[in-house]
Amino acid sequence: MTLPVLFTSDKKRLREHFLKDPVLFAYHLGDLDDFFFRHCQWAVTYGYMPRVEECLLTYFGGDTPAVLAFGVTDSFPHLLADMLDLLPERFHCHFFAPYRDLLRNRFTEQPLGTYLKMRLATYRPPQPQGDTQHIRRLTSDDAAELTALYTDAYPSNYFHPRMLQTGKYFGYIEDGHIVAAVGVHVYSTEFKVAALGNVATHPQARRRGLATGLLAVLIEELLAEDCLICLNVAADNEAAITCYERLGFEVTHRYEEARFSRSSPSAATVD
Repeated sequence: MTLPVLFTSDKKRLREHFLKDPVLFAYHLGDLDDFFFRHCQWAVTYGYMPRVEECLLTYFGGDTPAVLAFGVTDSFPHLLADMLDLLPERFHCHFFAPYRDLLRNRFTEQPLGTYLKMRLATYRPPQPQGDTQHIRRLTSDDAAELTALYTDAYPSNYFHPRMLQTGKYFGYIEDGHIVAAVGVHVYSTEFKVAALGNVATHPQARRRGLATGLLAVLIEELLAEDCLICLNVAADNEAAITCYERLGFEVTHRYEEARFSRSSPSAATVD
């Protein structure tokens, strides 16, 4: 039996669903925070009990909408199929590989690669790198310079100046300029979750362990807040994966990222 698709803003029931796999749903949990929640659309199906069975999240807080398509039951493809006509004309998508053909029924895909989800299992502090006196917390006043750093060092990343309002961005400063930075994509004090992101070092300042030192500062602050700490990383970025593993992260999930744009009106089907 196919369950009807509903839209909800019931944080309690959403949270109960996401806690089934808090690493897979780290972004979802973080987006329950009021800082992000107003930008979210939650399409859900309910089981025979009044509990969320599946959820498709569309986030409208950036320049391009983001769709997170992660199911935990065999019914998720039906939810996704029912939502295809309601999705934005263009969007960035995180999804499990088996959903690719279903998305292609309505959209043209620009693949961005395979990614890994990692969580901090047992933190292993790194050896000190650089001078900690050069590390400081970044604020909204640093938005322009930080954006310039990402343009030079990490042009494919997703950063919005609003993220600095989380207070969870740190930079390494040399000669008055930010040469390395780390931050979060999602952060919630209420739901005790943080997804690290926007880790970048200027090409002329690499191989000095600056980003690792910044990560240590951020991780230790988040651990003091009892946060679940997660991140996403490209599966072929061996250097970054090795760095994260040394800090105590472990791989939990494998997924795909792509950009989709609406194409033909052919009907979507689920086998």
